[in-house]
Amino acid sequence: MGLNLESYARTFSTDATIDHAAVEKHIKKLEELDRYLPKMQSYILVQNTVDQKYEYICENYEKLLGYKKKDALEKGMAFHFSNIHPEDISNWLLILDDLMCFTMGNVAIDERINCVYSWNYRLKNKKGKYVNIQVHQTPLYFDSKGKPILGFSQNTILANVKKQPMVGVCKKLNHQNEYETLFYKNYSESLLIDCLSNREFDIVRLLAKGHSTKEISNKLNISTHTTATHRKNILSKLKFKSSIEIVNYCNQNHLF
Repeated sequence: MGLNLESYARTFSTDATIDHAAVEKHIKKLEELDRYLPKMQSYILVQNTVDQKYEYICENYEKLLGYKKKDALEKGMAFHFSNIHPEDISNWLLILDDLMCFTMGNVAIDERINCVYSWNYRLKNKKGKYVNIQVHQTPLYFDSKGKPILGFSQNTILANVKKQPMVGVCKKLNHQNEYETLFYKNYSESLLIDCLSNREFDIVRLLAKGHSTKEISNKLNISTHTTATHRKNILSKLKFKSSIEIVNYCNQNHLF
């Protein structure tokens, strides 16, 4: 499938315009930070979905992908997105549309600023090699209807060179300062955990990060009995014998 940003434009369509004076304070802070950031496997973008351009691109963009930052700034998102693997384009567009529809229909307007979205795709670098990109995007600016139209995006190049399942996720920072999963969907190969509820998914995520039953209970504000029941149900659904098998499965599939 070739790149066609009409679908992208429909997903983010709005009558609003970006208040560049409001955005500028974010850009200045990012420019200051960029001078001190260590060289790492991530690059930062600020995406203006109204005009389909970038308000900011960090220095690591050139170092990691090989493309000129100037070209991406001048030519906009079409320049960057044209390098997405052709096999990933349809799922990538579907992920963005599903995340937007979910947000507008299921997340209260005053809670959207606390959401973070993630998805992944393969991107061709300047050398012609496809690399796996994991995107974590947080909205910075909304239109009058609460639609996110400007986003802060951290993009990490994964060390694993194998094709990864394309997954779209929406999480919200709750009152316990923990990110709870609101939306999760796998758009390619099926994963065992696709059958889990959002609560069970959160428990698997915390298990994979090494938390005990008591710690999970405290973080999710539920009783240890409830957590233990969830763990039992998770093992039954996934046909695993122990939590260690769950952790190993998550590690092998680079889920968290």
